[in-house]
Amino acid sequence: MVSELKTVAVIGNVQADLVLRPVAALPPPGEERFVDQISFRPGGSGGVAGMVLAAAGARVRLFGSLGRDPIGGVIRLMLADAGVRTADIGEVDLPTSITVALEAAESERCFLTSHGHMDAFSRDDLADEALTAPITLLTGYFTTPALQADVRAIASQARGNGSIVLFDPGSDQFGWSDATREMLFSALEECDCFLPNEAELFAITRGETVLDALEKLRRRFDGCLVVKMGSKGCLVSENGESATVEIRIDPVQAPDTTGAGDSFDAGFALGLSRGLDWVGSARLAVALASEVLKQPASRRYLTPRDLETLDLSVACIGEVVPASRVK
Repeated sequence: MVSELKTVAVIGNVQADLVLRPVAALPPPGEERFVDQISFRPGGSGGVAGMVLAAAGARVRLFGSLGRDPIGGVIRLMLADAGVRTADIGEVDLPTSITVALEAAESERCFLTSHGHMDAFSRDDLADEALTAPITLLTGYFTTPALQADVRAIASQARGNGSIVLFDPGSDQFGWSDATREMLFSALEECDCFLPNEAELFAITRGETVLDALEKLRRRFDGCLVVKMGSKGCLVSENGESATVEIRIDPVQAPDTTGAGDSFDAGFALGLSRGLDWVGSARLAVALASEVLKQPASRRYLTPRDLETLDLSVACIGEVVPASRVK
């Protein structure tokens, strides 16, 4: 029952996504090319996670901002249609940030993002009630520069209010400097769960293998670690003393994977809100994100009815790596 769910507060970047596919390379200067599909939809790690949670029937509040322009107005309406309470999304006199995602089956995705309104989103835009939910998801760290210096304090305040704090910073386009890595490690001291993807795990730890990266991260973080492994599923390490559990799933044939990691975050927070443990929440996250990828570009979420028929058996617990091999 929805009334039994714990509330999730999502704090992060809300913007517009424009996904083009297939685009294996940009056309030569001065030339034009056609693409098969262009999708315009709510984006940003916070926007996607908040939308997926709301559409699934979760008790969620999405704290972010949008520009005061037609694009921001359309994104706000699209989020409301999915069930998001948009009153918590502020409005600023800047253009709404847009990410253009270029996808092709034979190449890795790439993204171009405008600065726009996300440059201005800061701690001053968050009411104190944003930090009182039982579960808090902090995301979009690298696309909200005015918020970065306060993320540790935000996590600390939410945690002090009894919240379980989840942190998914995303990827650093400036190359993961030592100073950036230390800021993230500092923020992690006030977090309960870290949700990087495989590439981000390698970048923040400078590990050479997954086990090497896990070992290095465990020297700085003792909370729950969930590593998103793309089509391979995820790894879950509940704490520094626990084994690392692999959750596998058969790869989904989906040409449009933009937002998959954010949908995973939403599924993970949804699991926690329902009282599942870390591994159970990760299993739900893998199954939910995989199912979202099968949805049309205009509907990148699941409804409560979809969740009723979601087959969790597709997300199987695989090899267990003993804690002794990670230390």
